[in-house]
Amino acid sequence: MKTQNDYAALIAEAARLKSEIPLLDYFFKLESMGTLRYDGKKGKEYFFGFEHQKTGSISIKDKDNLWYDHALGEGGDIIKAVQKFENKTFVEAIKRLSNNSDIIADGYQAFYKKNGETEYNIEIKKVLDKVQHPALISYLQSRGLELKDVAGVAKEVHWSNGDDKFFAIGFLNANNGYAVRSKVYKGNLNGGGISTYTIRNNPQSIKVFEGSMDFASYRHLFPDESYFAILLNGTGNLTKVLCEKINSKSIEKSIPVHLYFDNGRDGVGGKHATKKATDLIANAVDKSSFYAEKGLNDINDFLVDQQTANYNIKR
Repeated sequence: MKTQNDYAALIAEAARLKSEIPLLDYFFKLESMGTLRYDGKKGKEYFFGFEHQKTGSISIKDKDNLWYDHALGEGGDIIKAVQKFENKTFVEAIKRLSNNSDIIADGYQAFYKKNGETEYNIEIKKVLDKVQHPALISYLQSRGLELKDVAGVAKEVHWSNGDDKFFAIGFLNANNGYAVRSKVYKGNLNGGGISTYTIRNNPQSIKVFEGSMDFASYRHLFPDESYFAILLNGTGNLTKVLCEKINSKSIEKSIPVHLYFDNGRDGVGGKHATKKATDLIANAVDKSSFYAEKGLNDINDFLVDQQTANYNIKR
C-alpha cells in the first residue's frame, strides 16, 4: 500500500527529472528511434512531427524544457512526453526516466541493432595496433582505400561470439567499445559511441563524419589537412550534448565545423543529422556538396567513383 511518504518521494523525483533531463535530447532520441521526424529550428523553437505530416506540429522550447503539439492542442514536460509517446502511466514514466544513462542506452538500442549491433556473448580476444590481415587489406582496397588511410587510427580486432570467431577493422570509441567493419560485418562491439582523433598538427577545423569509411576516404583524398575528426558511428550519437561540446570547442579554437553526412540513398538520416547539427552548432557548415551534387551518397562513394573520373572538389 502506497503511503504519503511514497507519494511525496514520487513527486520529488518527478520534479528532479523535469529539471535535470534535457527535453530536446529526449525528442532527438525519439527521432533516432523513428517515432518522430525532426523538421528543424524556427526562431527559438525546435519542431518535430510524424512521417504522415507535411509539416511538424510539435514544438520544443529548449530553455523552458517544454513541448507543445499545435495540431492536438496538448503538451507539457518530459514526463508527459514519455506518457504520450511511449504510452506509459505517470508512475511508469518516472521509472523510465529515473536513470538517464539507461534512457540513452534504451533509446539508441534499436538504432544500433538496425545497423548491425547485436546482443550476444561477445568476447574480444585480441586487438592489434595495425591492420595486417590480407582479408581486411583486400576489404580496404575494395573501398578504394589503402593501409595508410587508417594508419594510426584503426586497429585489427578479433572477437568471438560463442563458438564463432570474427575479425574486422576497429575504431575505438569513447565508451571503450569498437565500431568494426569488414566485408561481412558492420556494427559495434561492447557498446556504441563516437570516436575522436586529432589529425596532424595545428588543426584548422572540426570535421564530423557519419562513420569510419567516410573518415578514411577523406584522409585518402586530403592527406595533408590538419583537423579534429569526430566519427559519429551512427547518426543516433549526434545528441544535443555532443553538439554543445562541439560548439564550445569550435568557439574556443575559433575554427569551423565541417559536416560530411550521407546524402540519403535509402532515407533521410544524414540530412536530418545535418539539419540538427547546423541548428545546434553555430559554426557548422554542410560540406557534402562535392559528392551530393554528383548524386552520390557519401565520401567513399565519391572516392571510388573519382578513381575513374576526375572531379573538382569543393571543400
